[in-house]
Amino acid sequence: MPGLAPEPNSPAEQLCFRLTGANSTTVIAFGTEGGQFQEAGIPTVVCGPGSIHVAHKPNEYISLEQVEAGIGFQRRLIQWAAEG
Repeated sequence: MPGLAPEPNSPAEQLCFRLTGANSTTVIAFGTEGGQFQEAGIPTVVCGPGSIHVAHKPNEYISLEQVEAGIGFQRRLIQWAAEG
């Protein structure tokens, strides 16, 4: 699986900043399909609720606060797409 490389100021990064209110990124140290999208020329970011430190393990969880934040993100993404 190809790695996902940082793409500072990409359209995907800028959209995530707009939808989350964040203004910085971090590098991930786990595999996703993101690298495949990048190889196809599609600006890509990985974002979502929860922590990789508890993901894909026994007793995996995300907090209700993180679920609510994810729902808010999806609502803002839908609104952005409807306006575009």
